[in-house]
Amino acid sequence: MKKCLLCLLPFLLLGLVAAATPGSKARRSKIAISTHVDKTAIWVGDTLQYTIRAVHDKDINFVIDNLKAENLNLAPFVVRDIAVRQGSFGANKNLLEVTLSLAVYEIGKPELRIPPFSLYYFARDAGFEKQAEAQAETIVVPAARIGLRSTLAGDNPKLRDSKETTGVRPQNWIIPLLLGLAGITFLGVQAGRRLWSTVRTAKPKKRRLSSRARQRMAQDFLKKIRLVGKETADDQLRFYTEISHFLRNYLGEWLEIEAKSLTPEEIESVLKSSAKDGASAEPVRAILEKCDQVLYGKEGVQRGQKWRDEVQKELDTLMRRYA
Repeated sequence: MKKCLLCLLPFLLLGLVAAATPGSKARRSKIAISTHVDKTAIWVGDTLQYTIRAVHDKDINFVIDNLKAENLNLAPFVVRDIAVRQGSFGANKNLLEVTLSLAVYEIGKPELRIPPFSLYYFARDAGFEKQAEAQAETIVVPAARIGLRSTLAGDNPKLRDSKETTGVRPQNWIIPLLLGLAGITFLGVQAGRRLWSTVRTAKPKKRRLSSRARQRMAQDFLKKIRLVGKETADDQLRFYTEISHFLRNYLGEWLEIEAKSLTPEEIESVLKSSAKDGASAEPVRAILEKCDQVLYGKEGVQRGQKWRDEVQKELDTLMRRYA
C-alpha cells in the first residue's frame, strides 16, 4: 500500500500545481487575435499598414509601454510608426488595436513574411489579487505574408538597344533644313515690306475749308437760325442747340480741334493761345455758356426767351468777323 502511494505521489503533486496555477490555454482563450494588411502586394520602398486586433476579457491588461520601433524586430520590414488604440468592445470585452507602418527594401523575392512577435499582458485572477506582483504572460501574433513587386528587370532582360540603329544620311536632314530656312526668310521679307510700306505711307491730310467756304457756311447758318420760331419751349431749345452745334463744328473745322468735347472755358483758352483769332475768344465763350445754361439749366427756357435777341446779335457780329 505504501509503495502504491509513493508511486502516485508525483502525479498528485503535478495535479496540485496545475490546479493552483491557471493554464495558459485557459487565459489565451480569453484573447482573440486577428491581423489585417491594407495591401496584399507592395512595391519596393512602399509603406503598408499592418493592424493587429486583440479582443479580450476585461480582466486582461496588455502592456503597451514596450510597443516601440526599437523593441520590435520585424526584419526585413522597417517599422516607421506605431499607433495604439484601446477601448470597449461590446458589453463584456475590451479591444486593443495596434497599427504598424512598415516599409521594405528587399529585392529579388516574390513574397515576404512579416515575422511573428509577442504581446505581453497581465491577468487579474482571483489567486493573484493578493500578491504584490503578478507574472506577465505572452501571446504570439501570427506571421503574415505579403507579395513583393519590383521595378527591376529579371535575370535575362530583353535589351531595347540590342536592335541595330540605322545611320542618318546628310541628305535626310539638309534638305528639310534648307526648306525651313527658305520659308522663314520668305516670311521675314514679306513682313519687312509691309512694315516699310506702312512707315513710308503718308497719312492723309484733312482738307481744310477755304475762307469762301467758311463765309458761305456762316451765311447759310445765319439764314437758317433766323427762321427758328420764338413761341414755344421747343423752339427755344432748338435755337440754342443749333447755335451750340454750329459753333463747335465751325471751330473744329477752322482750328482743327476737338471742340465738341471741350467746355466753353477750354475753348476760350484754345482761342486765346491760337495765333489765328484770339480776339473772338470771349464772345465765343459767352455764347456757348448761354447755350449750355438754356439747354441744361433748371430755368433754361425762361432764360432763353430773355437772351434770344442778345444772342442773335452776338452771333451776327461773330459770324461777320469769322467770314
